[in-house]
Amino acid sequence: MTTRRTLFGAAPALLLANAAVAQPEWPSRPLRLVVPWPAGGPTDTYARALAREFAPLFPQPVVVENRTGATGTIGVQHVARAPADGHVLLVANVTALIGSVVALGEAVQFDPLRDFAPLGLFTEASSIIFAHPSLGVSDLPGLLTRARDARQLRLYFGTTGGGSVSEQSVELLARHFGLDLVKVPYRGTAPQLTDLVAGHVQIGGVDYPTASGHLREGRLRPLLVIGPRRLPELPDVPSFAEIGLTEPDFTIWNGLFAPAGVPAPVLAGLDAALVEATRSEAFRAITDGNGNRAVLLRGAEATARLSRDLTERRAFTREAVTQAKG
Repeated sequence: MTTRRTLFGAAPALLLANAAVAQPEWPSRPLRLVVPWPAGGPTDTYARALAREFAPLFPQPVVVENRTGATGTIGVQHVARAPADGHVLLVANVTALIGSVVALGEAVQFDPLRDFAPLGLFTEASSIIFAHPSLGVSDLPGLLTRARDARQLRLYFGTTGGGSVSEQSVELLARHFGLDLVKVPYRGTAPQLTDLVAGHVQIGGVDYPTASGHLREGRLRPLLVIGPRRLPELPDVPSFAEIGLTEPDFTIWNGLFAPAGVPAPVLAGLDAALVEATRSEAFRAITDGNGNRAVLLRGAEATARLSRDLTERRAFTREAVTQAKG
C-alpha cells in the first residue's frame, strides 16, 4: 500500500477520523466533481486530472460530471444547492463563478462568496486573442486596420458567453479602440475553438494551453495576450497592460469549491487531499507550463481573490452600462 493510499484509505488519517465525527462514514458514497463546462475544455481537463489524483486518496470513487449551460451557471447552481456534506464539489473557473454573476445579475441564483467554501485555486492562465489565418492579419495594428475598414464586412468574435473573459475582454478592446465587432457566444471553450479553427468566426479569445496545438500547426495567429504580462511562450505578442488596459485583471483561474456549510473537519480532509494532489508531478504537468501557472491559493487567500475579481468586474460592467446609456 502506498503512502498516498494510507492518507484516506485502509488506515485513515486523523483528519478523516475527525471528519467522520461530524459526518458519519464520510465519504459514504462517490465524490462528484461537477464541471459547469463541456467535456474537452480546460476546466474539464483539470477536473479529470484532479479526479485521477483523488482516486487513491479516498475509499470511494471520484467521478467528473459535466453540467453545462448559461455561462456555467447551471453547474454552479447545482453545487450551491447540493447537500453540504462534502460529496458534491465544484471545479470551476473565474467565468462560471464571477463573470456569470456580473453579466447576468439577478438571474443568477447563487452568490460566489456566500454560497461556497473555496478549497483552493490551483492554476492560472492567460487567454490570447487569436485570428484565423484567412483574416490576413498577424498583429494588433493589422486587426485595428481591418476592423476600421468600412469597405469590409464586420468581424465576428467568438466568446464563451456573457461574463466570460473572452467576452469582457473584447468589450474592453472594442471600447478602447472604438471598434465595431460582432460577438458570437458559445457554450464553452471547446466549441468556440472548433469554429475559430474552422474559420466560422475570424477572431476569438482562447486560453493558450487549449489553443497551443493549433498555434503550432499554423491554424491560428496570436494577436494579443489578455492579461497583465507577455507569455514566455509568446515573447513577441504584447499584453493588454502594454496598451493601457490594466483593469479588470482577466487572468483565468480554476479552483475547487465546496458548498457553504460543509463541516469544518470534512473541509480539512478535502484541503489535505487537494494539497496532496497538487504536489503530484502528473498534476503539475497539466497545471504548470504551456501557458499555465500552477498556484495554490487556499481558504482565505482564495476568498480574497474571488472578492477582488468580483469588485473589478462589477466596476467594469457598471462603466460599460453607463457609457451605453450616455
